[in-house]
Amino acid sequence: MDGSSPADQEHEDYLLLYETAGVSEHFKTGLAELASKVWTWRRIIWAYDLLTSERKYGQLQIFRIHRLIRDTIGLDASSVAEIWACFVNRPSEKILLDSYPEAKIVLYEDGLTSYLPFEMATMSRPPGTRFRRRITAVLIAGLSTISPAFRLRKAADRIERHHLRRVTKFYSLLHEIPIHDALENVPRFQVGASLMRDVIGEACRDALSGGDEHCRASANPRILLLGQALSRNRIMSYAQEAAIYRRIAEQIVERGYDVVWKEHPRISKPFFPELLDAVGNVTADANTRIMEANLPHIYPIELVVSRMNIVGCVSGTSAALLYLKWLYGIKTYTFAETLVPLMTGADILMSEMVKAHAEPFSTLQSLNETQKGIR
Repeated sequence: MDGSSPADQEHEDYLLLYETAGVSEHFKTGLAELASKVWTWRRIIWAYDLLTSERKYGQLQIFRIHRLIRDTIGLDASSVAEIWACFVNRPSEKILLDSYPEAKIVLYEDGLTSYLPFEMATMSRPPGTRFRRRITAVLIAGLSTISPAFRLRKAADRIERHHLRRVTKFYSLLHEIPIHDALENVPRFQVGASLMRDVIGEACRDALSGGDEHCRASANPRILLLGQALSRNRIMSYAQEAAIYRRIAEQIVERGYDVVWKEHPRISKPFFPELLDAVGNVTADANTRIMEANLPHIYPIELVVSRMNIVGCVSGTSAALLYLKWLYGIKTYTFAETLVPLMTGADILMSEMVKAHAEPFSTLQSLNETQKGIR
């Protein structure tokens, strides 16, 4: 999508919707509705039962899924010119890519996960004599060629060279973050902020109704506080995540601001009741000092944030901190340091990305005469 085609023109584009971690039916319906507002897809296809978090497949299973994908989409193996995907290293995407082996691959950004380092798939050198190693390596390469199931198990969560050779472009939003070395020869195209604002405006106009009031009036400057899906993603428990949000909300109110809370689109158990209770511990007028954004929680905050009259945004490691700064020049603050002790691996790497581009929450200036600071 380059913004050059009329919005009402039909394209030969098929949108495949899936989610490897599981989401509600409400989320699925909302996502499909939102997608239909920004592009004239030939078809929007639900593939939640086809592309899942499953990581171990038998050979017949994979061939069956390849066939089901082509039958569901209605396109045979040789009739797809391009596949646009966020990843090429996860099993679900690999199965899709191998369903259309002749298609070029175009990568596009999917939050901070697009900038995580990944490993290239290489066959480990077998032990033994040089001749034996060569024979074994040839056998492994042969099995990988004729058996996608074997290759999928050997290269789990790593990018395979035959997929990398098919990648022709990478569309990114956050140009200041470097991409992995494996993609250094892939042309990188920067999506313009003005184009993104136009798309967001179109989606907001068509998908949302009820006027432009996306949070009620307040007497104090407002800070947008964004929730994440940390417990849903098993980074921590719900109680731990709620406790962190409670402390942050209390501190924002103590510094003289009102809080506008937005739940993460993928969560199932909301956090707002916890925050309302927490703010009630520091002020007698909790119902006026904290409010929820007037937006279905399954929709991203980017749809309405430009109309919310906020003076800043606070979150942990949400990519929205970088997007709101890039799109609208909103001041952003992170409490990533609070989360790091509970994180491992890739989550720590993403926290470092956020800390490099958002201010520490401790620098959010108090509007009160007496600075109470962070407890």
